[in-house]
Amino acid sequence: MSCEITTVDDLRTDPPTRKCSTSSTNSTSSMNSTNSAGSLATSDGDVDVAAVAIPSSAVVVYVTDDAVATMSVVSCRGDRTCATVANVDESSSDIHTDRDECSSDESCNGPDSPTGLKRVGSVYDFGLDEADSPPPCANHPFAAGPDADLTKVARKQLRMIREVDVAVCHLNHTNTIISKILSSKYLRRWENHQIRLQDDCITSNTPSGFLSKTIGYEAIKDLYPVKRWDSNFKYCLRVVVNNGSYLLQTTNQYLRDQILYSILWKKNVQETQTLLKSQSDPDDMLKELQNIVDFAKNIPLVDDEIFHMPTFIASTLMTRDQEKYCKQSWEKTLIGTLRPLIEDCPPSAEMCSFLSHHCKDQSSLPIIKDSLVYTITRILKHNFDFARTLTARTLVQDYIKALYIQDRSGESIRYFLSRVHSASAVCPHNRVLPNMVSTCITAIYSASEELPANCSEAEFDCYYTNHLRCYIVVLQNISEYSDWLYGLAQLLRPLPFPALLLIRSIFMEDISSVILKIGLHEDCEIHKQVLAVRETKDGWFDLCSPIEAVFCGSSIVWTQLLKTLMACERCKKKKLLKNLKAKHLGTCVSEALKNNKIVMDVLCLMLEWMVVEDLHQRNQIVDTLKSTEFGRNVYDEFMSRQNQLLELQRKGGPQNLSLPARGTDLDLNSMFDCGPFGNLESVDLAFTNVTDTCANTLIKLPSLKVLNLWGTQFGDSGLLIISDHLTNLQVLNLCETKVTDRGIVSLISLINLKKLNLNSTKATVRSVDVLKKKLPGLHEVDVRYSFAW
Repeated sequence: MSCEITTVDDLRTDPPTRKCSTSSTNSTSSMNSTNSAGSLATSDGDVDVAAVAIPSSAVVVYVTDDAVATMSVVSCRGDRTCATVANVDESSSDIHTDRDECSSDESCNGPDSPTGLKRVGSVYDFGLDEADSPPPCANHPFAAGPDADLTKVARKQLRMIREVDVAVCHLNHTNTIISKILSSKYLRRWENHQIRLQDDCITSNTPSGFLSKTIGYEAIKDLYPVKRWDSNFKYCLRVVVNNGSYLLQTTNQYLRDQILYSILWKKNVQETQTLLKSQSDPDDMLKELQNIVDFAKNIPLVDDEIFHMPTFIASTLMTRDQEKYCKQSWEKTLIGTLRPLIEDCPPSAEMCSFLSHHCKDQSSLPIIKDSLVYTITRILKHNFDFARTLTARTLVQDYIKALYIQDRSGESIRYFLSRVHSASAVCPHNRVLPNMVSTCITAIYSASEELPANCSEAEFDCYYTNHLRCYIVVLQNISEYSDWLYGLAQLLRPLPFPALLLIRSIFMEDISSVILKIGLHEDCEIHKQVLAVRETKDGWFDLCSPIEAVFCGSSIVWTQLLKTLMACERCKKKKLLKNLKAKHLGTCVSEALKNNKIVMDVLCLMLEWMVVEDLHQRNQIVDTLKSTEFGRNVYDEFMSRQNQLLELQRKGGPQNLSLPARGTDLDLNSMFDCGPFGNLESVDLAFTNVTDTCANTLIKLPSLKVLNLWGTQFGDSGLLIISDHLTNLQVLNLCETKVTDRGIVSLISLINLKKLNLNSTKATVRSVDVLKKKLPGLHEVDVRYSFAW
């Protein structure tokens, strides 16, 4: 078999050698040494071809007796050159230098085929073609043009490798017959190594043999997968260096591709960092940074380092020479360059400071407004420790403020929160709400500390509008989402704002819209958050009192909150009335004199439930009710009910009452209207259809001692009502009812309770233990077949 090399254009002398393997099926004798181009044949069919440094336009044609191969040249960084050989007869290959795609018995388009690289303009595309393209030369510049087509990998995503076990073989590429023989496939020696991909080189955890010295990324001339040359070694990667090449053999194709792209990434990052250290022109630096960003977006690796490294390089540039590089035009270009990455990864501290600076610059805001949505969202979605990452919190605060300054109507903030919440009905990220609220509250505290002491109302209003209102607008928009409202109510319940804001009308008017959303909600767990955490503290309901200086003369908010609380069947009304008597009795009297009908009903209920025991206060309430026509009607109805109850008690009546099966709440009411029941001590409602509504009828029986609700639809709301009024109750049967811990714990106010049946309920050990501690007279509790036992 003869071998001939034809070149186009001038060839430079003293070329480095490159191996090109081929064999002939028709040859009956060993190959002879060839021409002056330097190829040498060995008995195993390996042919060494002198690979010369060829201009980029050169084409080398390799001619054998059985196949014709075309070797095209791809220019590399500096004076280094990489050549590829195509169209070699597959059946005659030993170790191919055409950077083979996969082994011959595998389909290139199958699910395990390696992800190749193809040139798209000046950018490498890591997508899959009809046939796998070879990966790029590891030394090739990744210079991206402005119209580069960035195609993301859809079919394969690989995890970055940092440590892996491989079999290593070293091939010596000297032009001697001894080296050729020792490198033949029959005499190749393999060693097992655990290699580690460090930032600057490839090392072995057992540095000996072939890997006694490290392989620096700068020494790697080429990197590509090779076809198998026998059945034992199938998945190999060839690393070409100055003094030969290394074969890295893995157990499967996926692992081989992981190593391939991991080395490619490490090598290109190192080369980019080296170039940026030597560069002084900011424009050239942006080009190199654009190259690594494009490479990061397209390489089929999944790892945080892929996104962090380019931003880290950019942060290093910004801190290296502030005067030279931190110019407005250069920074805007840098933001546009990093935009594909800052959308997908948490920014570093330097990057947060950089972006925060541009949030304050209104001329830069149109550029970063949309770019930072993903960055801010990522910060809010993750469990950030803002005490340690102050720059991240400052970035969120400055971004919110910039959105508000650009659009005072709040539409920009509304759109931003819609992106953060997601399009679903329930936000899928648990950390967004607490992170957003804590960020706003912290910003309000920080801005409040900068207020001048004893500032006038006009100065405060101006400062508040420019520096504080934006964060209140965020809270207002958060309250629009029903799934966030409960969490927001809990976070705002302790009044987490500076005291100097709570006495300012402009702040309270803005925050009142949020308080109304919370206080007027139909869910008891939400609207009760306007009450104080403890009786000794104030809540939003107390701050909205019309007698306070902030809301002086305006009782709309306070009255609406009071109406919702009193209309709720699950709220403990008697406890609420006691708090009203203790804190707001003067407010109630004042509002009743203004013909406030809701407050009049509340005052009458205080009299009926004996909340006000002081005779002077009772007379004051009576005089207040009689001062208006509506109040007189309310008081007359109250006295009519009281006289009727006294008449029932005077006449006596039965002490025991049992409602027939399938009886309802309406039947129970009708029964009490038919005769005197003033002395009723025992009521049996077992296996009837009564619900929580019957509690409003039962509380009219102050002498009740025994109550049987076995098998009814009675629940927590009813327990909350009777626990406030039936203080003489001694025996309570709740077997097979819908009560839970929430209602059971409220029974601690029944100080005379001795027997309690919780059989077949959802009672837990926690609620029973609470009752035993708070009610020493409770001697018998039946918890058989309960939810927790």
